[in-house]
Amino acid sequence: MHNTKDAGDRLREAGIRVTTPRVIIYDYLLKHRTHPTCDEIYTDIKAGNPSLSLASVYNVTEKLVDHDLIIRIVSPDGERHYDAVTKFHAHFFCGKCGKIFDVSCDHDTEQLIDLPGAVVNSISVSAYGECPECASEVDP
Repeated sequence: MHNTKDAGDRLREAGIRVTTPRVIIYDYLLKHRTHPTCDEIYTDIKAGNPSLSLASVYNVTEKLVDHDLIIRIVSPDGERHYDAVTKFHAHFFCGKCGKIFDVSCDHDTEQLIDLPGAVVNSISVSAYGECPECASEVDP
């Protein structure tokens, strides 16, 4: 489990000025692997941080994305979610419960792109369906 010091250290290493809102929000994302939206982050942290605004959450998450500390995932409904796991992995979107799951997968940019001279900045792999819990539910 990560602690607040880890978040601050990671921000410094990325060349980002360490501020309380940045540490609080980044630490939250490091600890909560649920792919939250900005609204969810704000709802979860506002009680302990009453001076923090929703606008700050939006600004900080975008700053963290810009510095490759987190990734932005857009769900099928167009909602932006955030993930502190930045190593290559896929996401599975459950169409029934709406949860997003991290899924391990191998990648090879040579097989994914057949465009000589192209520079790959990022690769995104998404799968859609029903998670095991939803798939096992029996309709009445």
